[in-house]
Amino acid sequence: MPSLTTKVKDGEESLSIQVTEIARKALKDMVGKGMLPWPDIYSTEFWQVAKEKGYDNIVLKKTGSAEIPAQLLDDFLEQTDQILDGVKDTVHSFMSGTKDHWDGIALNLELIEKEAQHDPELKEKIRRILEYNQALIAHTARTEKDLKEQADIIEDLQQKMRIDNLTGLLNRYALEKDLQKEMAKARRYQFPLSIIMIDINNFKDIIDSYGQKVGDRMLKKLSEILSHIIREADYIYRYNNEQFVIMMPHTLCQNGISLAERIRQRVARHVFTAKRQGYRLSVTLSMGVSEFDIEDTVTAFLIRVEKAVLKTGATGINLIISLCNSDLESDQTNTSSQQAPSSA
Repeated sequence: MPSLTTKVKDGEESLSIQVTEIARKALKDMVGKGMLPWPDIYSTEFWQVAKEKGYDNIVLKKTGSAEIPAQLLDDFLEQTDQILDGVKDTVHSFMSGTKDHWDGIALNLELIEKEAQHDPELKEKIRRILEYNQALIAHTARTEKDLKEQADIIEDLQQKMRIDNLTGLLNRYALEKDLQKEMAKARRYQFPLSIIMIDINNFKDIIDSYGQKVGDRMLKKLSEILSHIIREADYIYRYNNEQFVIMMPHTLCQNGISLAERIRQRVARHVFTAKRQGYRLSVTLSMGVSEFDIEDTVTAFLIRVEKAVLKTGATGINLIISLCNSDLESDQTNTSSQQAPSSA
């Protein structure tokens, strides 16, 4: 299991360890009490353990007086996901193993019963054992049903961990997990894989001028637009505050550039309005496109496409810059910056 302190500043290392210990103790306590891992129950248990163990610095962060480091949050989510996977595996193992055990006992008793036809006393004892075993089977079936429900809850929790609360898109944690899987497939079967990183130009200025609520509505609307443009086989993620990533399996870099251009033009035409205030805002995007290289790690792949986005800052806005494997030495740049706002 990867350390929770990976890439976390020295001052945050003890905090990382403490959060991990609290999380494990909270999950252990829930299992011991027979509780289902509902989010509100888990939250209550987590903060109760933090208080009981005297982690005052952790409790203070609950008030929002300090920001939890992004790397700490990412690593904590990863370890929580691993814990939930372990619980789910245990549930499935119990469901299959226990049922097979009781079924095996029942079969053996039935065979013994046939051999004891001429011994009424032994036959009666076997009959009682069979009845008891049937009662155990019925109890196991009920337990199996409860455990199946709990496994479903765990699976639902794992899915919720992958969703960005504001936009409803997949989040950065989901991107890193999914990208790792798709890269493994692309490496094994040698098919292309490309990604687009999208950055909203001057988003901070929009927030400063019109407020966070307007910015949030803009992010939601942009998420809708992007979701309608991408293909069914593509995946879209909210990467950072105003950044999005589109992962495109079985897609060459040049095709990724074409999709990025359709997105650029579509968003440039749209007018974002703020109800009641009467604001009408045009938004432009800067985008980077890159494709998977067989030597890539997830981090290297994402860093490369981030570099492509950063290159737009030195050139202008409303641009697409690609770092494809075929032209890493001579970046392809789409320098179109035309804006033609219209309601859509």
